[in-house]
Amino acid sequence: MGVIKILLVEDQQLVREGLKGLLALHDDMLVVGEANDGAEALEWLAAAPAEAMPDVILSDMRMPRLDGVGLIRALAARALRLPVLLLTTFDDTAAFDEAVRAGAKGFLLKAISPETLAQALRDVHAGGTALRPSLTTRMEARGGERAFTAADHPDPLSPKELQVLRLVASGRSNTEIASLLGNSEGVIKNHCSAIFSKMGVRDRTQAVLRAIDLGWI
Repeated sequence: MGVIKILLVEDQQLVREGLKGLLALHDDMLVVGEANDGAEALEWLAAAPAEAMPDVILSDMRMPRLDGVGLIRALAARALRLPVLLLTTFDDTAAFDEAVRAGAKGFLLKAISPETLAQALRDVHAGGTALRPSLTTRMEARGGERAFTAADHPDPLSPKELQVLRLVASGRSNTEIASLLGNSEGVIKNHCSAIFSKMGVRDRTQAVLRAIDLGWI
């Protein structure tokens, strides 16, 4: 797959230097730029030559001026299709839900191992997701904080429905999914409705959260 070019966005210099050092241990990864927060990252991207554009943005979740979620939304507003993997210190359900809703391709705790981080970057670069914080394994023990009751044993999805669900999890809209799969937007909406019904959920965010819990994505 070649070298993965990474823009590193982190407001704490010590943490940023540590991440740079870890990533430098991998021959297939290269930090091409750094920023203190989302606003500075946007400035860096606006000035960067084409050959320096990153393949993946690795960003802290909470930062001054513009945080990780704000950065994802700003990238979308500028039609910059750059996948963002967010790192967070706290095992926070609300933060996870917010990140998924915004379209984060990855959301991981900073307590993960260097190997897990490296593999997550590879997965995101390959078009996948890395949305597996430890909090997802504890949701039922914490009293159903996601505010919905999904089917305990949902009906299995068809291969096409699973394909659509994974694209939903990657943050793509129905229009984008339709274009990728060669279907009409109405067909994709029907697939989404069937997915929600089988999984016992109400919307896209809940479907993604439930799919993560089930190990489907």
